[in-house]
Amino acid sequence: MNRLFSHFEEGFLNLLITSMTLLVFIEVIARFFFNTGFLWIQELTLTICAWFVLFGMSYGVKVGAHIGVDAFVTKLPKGGRKLAGLIATTICLIYCIMFLKGSWDYLLKMYEVGIPMEDLNLPSLLIQNLDPDFAWDTLRIDIEEPAVPLWLSQSILILGFGLLFLRFSELFIAIATNKADGFTLADEAEDSMHLADTVKEALGLDQDKQDKPLNPNNKDEK
Repeated sequence: MNRLFSHFEEGFLNLLITSMTLLVFIEVIARFFFNTGFLWIQELTLTICAWFVLFGMSYGVKVGAHIGVDAFVTKLPKGGRKLAGLIATTICLIYCIMFLKGSWDYLLKMYEVGIPMEDLNLPSLLIQNLDPDFAWDTLRIDIEEPAVPLWLSQSILILGFGLLFLRFSELFIAIATNKADGFTLADEAEDSMHLADTVKEALGLDQDKQDKPLNPNNKDEK
């Protein structure tokens, strides 16, 4: 089950970033080559970007992609690292709870008022099959102006912070049961040095190929 959900996370994030890239590409082509644009593309791109960030932050905790400062924590003994990890995850859980409460209140207000998005409308085929009373009473969709309801597009606030809460809960349990010392953080310096070494090796190999003289006795090198 965990593996299946992990594949879903990766696939969904790939879908979001690919969709956002294609939308931006289309908008750039339309503006620079056809002197036009699409307002709905801008709004949809911003919405997808928000979904990508808020959905991806929990995945970042899972794979250790977030950046943090652990220079002090790494100097502590094992018991100290465990205590620091428990305190940090507790603070993060409180942070998630606060945002979940605020997000719920905000989305509930958007739902009650029925505020729609400005330029992003639902497909006409979907609207034609909706009962007007059900559309407004349940979904807060106005059939005459079928814009995507704001509460629906921003529901990632609840989903994103809910997943982040679960990730931090798993990390808290792992630290408490001595299965982990603390957060797994990305090391930009190490990644940069690794990238630099890779580029240097590639350039070195290319230079060797350029500097290697041809052997006139070898027909294969002519």
